[in-house]
Amino acid sequence: MGRLSERVALVTGAGSGIGRGITLAFANEGATVCIAELDADSGVETAREAEKRGVPSLALRCDVSRREEVAVAVDRTVREFGGIDILVNNATGARRESAYKPLLEHEDSDWQEKLAVDLMGSFHFMKACFPHLKQRRGSIINLCSMAGTERGLGFASYAATKEALRTLTGVAAREWGPEGVRANALCPSALTPGLQGFLDDNPDRAAEVISSVPLGRLGDPETDIGRAAVFLASDDAAYMTGQTLWVDGGRVIRS
Repeated sequence: MGRLSERVALVTGAGSGIGRGITLAFANEGATVCIAELDADSGVETAREAEKRGVPSLALRCDVSRREEVAVAVDRTVREFGGIDILVNNATGARRESAYKPLLEHEDSDWQEKLAVDLMGSFHFMKACFPHLKQRRGSIINLCSMAGTERGLGFASYAATKEALRTLTGVAAREWGPEGVRANALCPSALTPGLQGFLDDNPDRAAEVISSVPLGRLGDPETDIGRAAVFLASDDAAYMTGQTLWVDGGRVIRS
């Protein structure tokens, strides 16, 4: 029996990167997994990999910025698997061409996409999943970022949106804790395809990024970030809510 056996996890943006890593780490621990992913093909690939690890899975194409598509994804997950125990909001509107630019170069569109996906998309899923999470005393994990906590240069729209999501996580923890629903934020540092693309586009930053990590490497989406998410979703973290967990090799160290 895995730590998440008999639990159903819904993970957004799980076609690649950290979302995929978390999904596969959940599968390793016995969770049934549903992938809500804008890129349908990559979502199906993740679902197939999860099934190879011995768990049921479902891939649904979903634009998390559209409330009606979120409702369909949640309803379909409940119909297929009987409920939802874990919600992971990982989908992001950050794109390589817009994620890193000076504040004065930001346009309205840079804000609109990130707010629609990272913040409102997470809110839509939290609200739609709440009745099911309440029924099962479930858990929410929202993917935030050290770009927000550290006010990273060049990441104005992304950082501000992720901090807004972190605030939303804390409010949900306070309001929904009495209902048995936990909500925590996870701030990871991992070598994802998106980060690899950023480093390729900004080679001067690559050495700087690595040197900022005391452990000397970027995390693996599955074995480093995914296993931390397993902890937050499991009974081991049953008394933990409203917290931010930095899984970043020591890049952010707070007293």
